[in-house]
Amino acid sequence: MSAETTQDRLVRVLNDSMPHELDASTVTPTTALNSFGVDSLVLIDLIFDLEQEFGVKLAAEDLMNMRTVGDLTAFIDQRAK
Repeated sequence: MSAETTQDRLVRVLNDSMPHELDASTVTPTTALNSFGVDSLVLIDLIFDLEQEFGVKLAAEDLMNMRTVGDLTAFIDQRAK
């Protein structure tokens, strides 16, 4: 059994937080975060879910300044407990 990667966990959290289901097979490190169509309410839920899953503190500005799934994955990897 292989360990779940940060990106795998991130895709799961994104999928759970979005009002629509994501096709996880299409989410890559270069996928633009703005392609998920996140509004302000979803953003709040997403930040909470990411903080709970990874134990990192994440400000809305941090997330809004990231362009790709890879950027968010790297941010989490650098700050995860």
